[in-house]
Amino acid sequence: MKTPGTRWLWRFSALALLLAVHSVYAKNGASDEGWRLLSRYLYADAADKFQGNDAASKLGLAASLINKPPITQGKIKDAEGLLRELISQDESTDMAQYARYLLVRIAHLHRESAVTEIESRYRDVLAMNEGSAVAQITASHLALVLLYQSPNLSVEERLASADGLAPMASRAALPEVAISYYRTLAAAAMYYGVVDQRLVTWLEAARALNSADELIRIGVSLQLAEISRVLGLHEKAVGYYREFIAEAVPTDQRVNTARLRMEELEVTP
Repeated sequence: MKTPGTRWLWRFSALALLLAVHSVYAKNGASDEGWRLLSRYLYADAADKFQGNDAASKLGLAASLINKPPITQGKIKDAEGLLRELISQDESTDMAQYARYLLVRIAHLHRESAVTEIESRYRDVLAMNEGSAVAQITASHLALVLLYQSPNLSVEERLASADGLAPMASRAALPEVAISYYRTLAAAAMYYGVVDQRLVTWLEAARALNSADELIRIGVSLQLAEISRVLGLHEKAVGYYREFIAEAVPTDQRVNTARLRMEELEVTP
């Protein structure tokens, strides 16, 4: 189930997984070509590179299969088999934690699993090693469940429970995952009609991590400008409008609106 305002995070699994396992597959001597292809969403090409019998190859092939169109029940079953085989070899390794994470992702996206079960299984993955890269990825996905899918939670409970995952989800180990996590919190708040200082705090945290994606960077600046304007933080809003205008391409249709709003704030007593 995809949720409003979170498309970037649902698409982020392949790149995040690449970053998380980089040190592991390098130690194992496995080729990184498959992981580079996976991070570029070239799932079919990546699958062809993961033909070894080592743990990293099994993990990479499983990740490719569950994303390679067309996604079929046969591919999902094969991926589950690879992941369970990896775990059975040694369930205490980092690779086993990655495999458990992917099994929960399969259950979440491709199986008719109860939301309460998915939440519990994500928490089980976190408990294996809260300081690991895969725990950071898992926490970011658990935040989505809490924000949009967990039953019987008020809006404030959703925002607070997802925000409580920050110690794991916002770690600097994977800055792009942390940025997506903070943007997800802000997007969820706006989806539920909540606009307060928390959004500024979350988006400024995302901005401070300095995304490698220029479109994300300027998008966060514009969001901060707009939210600051709504909250009456005029000086802050002007600063972020200037930042957005300086970094956006001249053909960006949002530039003229941003400039007009900035000029209005500059003359407002």
